[in-house]
Amino acid sequence: MRCRTTKLILVVLVAMRTACASAAAPAQTTAQQKPADSEFQIAGGDLADALDRFGEQSGLQIVYERALIEGKQAPAVTGMMSASHVLDQLVEPSGLEWAYVNDMTVVVRARASPASRQGAVRGRVEQDVNADVAGSTPLTDVHVIADPRRVLPSEASESSFGFSKNLLDTPRAVSVVSQQTIDLFGLSAVEDLVRFAPGVYTTTRFGIQGSVDVRNVPADTFFRGMKRLTLQGNGRSVLAAMDSIEVVGGPPSPIYGMGKIGGYTNMVPKSGRAATGGYLTDTEGFAQIIKGSYGRSEGSFGIGGPFALLNEFGSRGGYYVYGLLEDSGSYTDGVPIKQQVLQAAVSLDDVAGPFRLETGVDYQNSQTSGALTGRLTQALVDSGRYIRGTPLANLDLNGDGMIGFLEMQQASAVLGGLSANNQPLIQVWAWPRDANGNPLPLNQFPKVQGIPQSMYNYLVAHPAADPTGALRAQGPGGPLPSSGYVPIGMVLDPRTVGFGTLDLRRAAAYERDLRAQFLTAFADLIDDEDPSFTMKNQMFFDGMRQYKVSNQPYAVDQSVYVCEDKFTVTRRLSGLPDWLKVNSLASINVRDTVSRGRYNLGDYGSSRTDAMASTWVASAGGMTPNTTFANPIDNPDLATGGFPWIADYTTAYSEFGLGALLDVDFASATNLIVGGRIDGSEARNVDHAGRFDPTMGTSANPGAFAPTDSSARGWDHGTSWSVSLSQGLPGDIRPYLTLANSSIVLDANNNALTNTIIKAGHMGSAQLEELGIKGLWLDGKMFFTSALYRQRREDVSENDDPTIINAYPTSTVTRGGEVELKWVPLRNLFASVYATRQITKYDPNVGGLMLVDARALGFQDVTDASGHVVYPAEAFLYGGRAYLQLPNNMPQYATKQGNPPTQIGFAATYQLRNGLGFTWSGNYFSSTCSGRLCLVRLPSADVLNAGVFWEAGVWSAKLDVFNLTNARYFRARTGDTLGEVLPQAIPNRHWQLSLKATF
Repeated sequence: MRCRTTKLILVVLVAMRTACASAAAPAQTTAQQKPADSEFQIAGGDLADALDRFGEQSGLQIVYERALIEGKQAPAVTGMMSASHVLDQLVEPSGLEWAYVNDMTVVVRARASPASRQGAVRGRVEQDVNADVAGSTPLTDVHVIADPRRVLPSEASESSFGFSKNLLDTPRAVSVVSQQTIDLFGLSAVEDLVRFAPGVYTTTRFGIQGSVDVRNVPADTFFRGMKRLTLQGNGRSVLAAMDSIEVVGGPPSPIYGMGKIGGYTNMVPKSGRAATGGYLTDTEGFAQIIKGSYGRSEGSFGIGGPFALLNEFGSRGGYYVYGLLEDSGSYTDGVPIKQQVLQAAVSLDDVAGPFRLETGVDYQNSQTSGALTGRLTQALVDSGRYIRGTPLANLDLNGDGMIGFLEMQQASAVLGGLSANNQPLIQVWAWPRDANGNPLPLNQFPKVQGIPQSMYNYLVAHPAADPTGALRAQGPGGPLPSSGYVPIGMVLDPRTVGFGTLDLRRAAAYERDLRAQFLTAFADLIDDEDPSFTMKNQMFFDGMRQYKVSNQPYAVDQSVYVCEDKFTVTRRLSGLPDWLKVNSLASINVRDTVSRGRYNLGDYGSSRTDAMASTWVASAGGMTPNTTFANPIDNPDLATGGFPWIADYTTAYSEFGLGALLDVDFASATNLIVGGRIDGSEARNVDHAGRFDPTMGTSANPGAFAPTDSSARGWDHGTSWSVSLSQGLPGDIRPYLTLANSSIVLDANNNALTNTIIKAGHMGSAQLEELGIKGLWLDGKMFFTSALYRQRREDVSENDDPTIINAYPTSTVTRGGEVELKWVPLRNLFASVYATRQITKYDPNVGGLMLVDARALGFQDVTDASGHVVYPAEAFLYGGRAYLQLPNNMPQYATKQGNPPTQIGFAATYQLRNGLGFTWSGNYFSSTCSGRLCLVRLPSADVLNAGVFWEAGVWSAKLDVFNLTNARYFRARTGDTLGEVLPQAIPNRHWQLSLKATF
């Protein structure tokens, strides 16, 4: 399937621009690009304070001689206008003048004489800030007003609604993390975002995070306002390549198309254009190396600047190139982190008439492994006590070092016919009920004495495996699965079972090799010279090739890509009354997604490996021949001891959408944003012939290959809408209310659609209700935002097919609130803090298969005559996977677990005049359960990080210490169905040293 784009021809764009020019304000005719208008709210009063507010709201640095402006006053300035116009109003009444030193810096100075001013070009005077630029006395006591770490939301953003609005006026919960903050606090992976942004705590996908959860559910990732593929976690997201990261709560605005319920992150890469909208005036860059604990080793560089040659032709341009190379270890033994990243961006003015071209490419090659802590119990969390033991029956019959599919069936045969719930190492137990048929509470499950029949038969035949006879004395028994029989491969060998203390750096649930290649490219044509009328055509490609080789034995081989073209127009209406301002936006897009992949299922080895065995080898995750399974990447051939692919699919779907928004200001204080969207989508999936079905037949004659393709094709459509109302109040306080409904795609985390979902309709809907207050206080030095929200998927009921209910977007409802405060009292000091409280519940409250241990099912410990445990109950099923069927509508299990309901984050930094500085950051995470059944409660955690840095000229050095107090805590595994027994151990205290040179 080829990438299609809307047939937008440059000649048409230029013609549209020309036809509308007469209705829009004329553009300033200079050799330089006119900066876009922004919303300013500056109170009248002392000129120094007014310039302070201007610097924060424009993102510019203001340079002046302190004595020059003392005692001078400035008028109030409010409204949508250019930075130049604001400076005129603030500065000229005092008899002073201003000039740009470069794209980021403005100098305020004494008015020059006519002679010295003759020939000067207003707007860009590219000289040293201490030079005699005005023919007056050179500046001595230079005072720079700025927010150098870009903590305050002073830069306009389009990520929420598509309009360029500052965050104070944006009626959505938005948090921004700047590149300066990323560097200063050593943020490297998406799990680090939780230190600075509320609502982004993300449970782990086998130890690796690619995408981010927002408000307890999976979120989208946008790249410069265009939605990326779902980042599963086969490769880590690289934060250091970004200029800023914006986190937006709730489903996307109608202009962005279909998205996830929880929200999205918008990644903005480094580029050759400065924050002011101009270009870098000189070549600049950096080189950095990082060393740290667990073999951390990383080098990166960046270089950018102007295309000077273009100036000779009356045009301008800029470029930026970023590269990163990492070859590190990690907290978990045997898990490497290897990455190569190359990112390049180019901007060129006047490529086609007034249109600017912004284009770039981002390439990433990643290699790592997946790992989790297995055999999770409350005792392991509380004290580190770990249940030891290796499997009783040898499943590697041919001695080749791994277990093939047929070997597993032969050596651990099931009773009766095979099914999804009756496999050699997978069994399902029904939920016990009382005499009236009501489900029993977990703590009232009957305790059944005895050992599995298969184990009893084996020990009778091999009495040496039970030296004391304690297990044979129990007799056959124990809770029975739905099949009526526990296969022998699921039990541990009594001779090896015991207790030990777990080294948390060892992860028995281990995925051998995860590799991913990502290629993201964009080419945008933008005409925003006149902010009253803008046009933007965005072409976007995102592709990834990834595979996973796991001897548990899960394996994946995927190739996924999307192509999208989006055309957006904004138009500020003219001829309206003074009390009314209206900005309009319309957007149309076409998007194609193709997902081609193969996988097999199993993961039988999640608890089968003893992490404390003497045979432990880090590079193999401690696996032995009797715990290592064949996988289809290494060998898909049944006849030679392999394991075939059980899924082989191709999904392709197209999306077509048209959206419109109005941004209306009433009397400057009241704002209404209202919009809607129509989406249509055509989808097709083919499950290819030759895929293997392991649920057919018996252990004596297992499985069957599909002789033909199975396919589905369907068309679906949906509507989205959004209404936001906000009101400016005295004291720079702005309450708002947002109501929205958004269409969502019910694809899986591999961007594929199943035949079942296509036939039922592959589009769903999500709803958002959000009430918030924002404020800019203490003369603009403190930004405050808070929100109460309720968001849910609303297109499902408990009568729907479980495949639809359990689709990746999740069928949940989240209620919560968050508060965020950012304060920059001085240029060299800032602090930020947030708090969030949220609860997510399944809606509808349907059950499912929950991975549990044998104790939860009712198996009992085996003790000796003195009462000491010689065989703990859990060991009866640690050789495979035991599932408990949770019934529907059990209110005590309606809450989604894994995410701490209460979270607090803080960060602060202070820098002395000599360049020495200090950083502090940390989090509080409340207690939560590892899984939906709450069999294990993960304790609350207080995490503190500290750093010291030094900046002197072009050099800077930084030492960070993470988890300073050595807090011991865990993070739950993604998805409540597996979380009960599989968490991730969080690294203990570790350090990182960075050395950076800039030029």
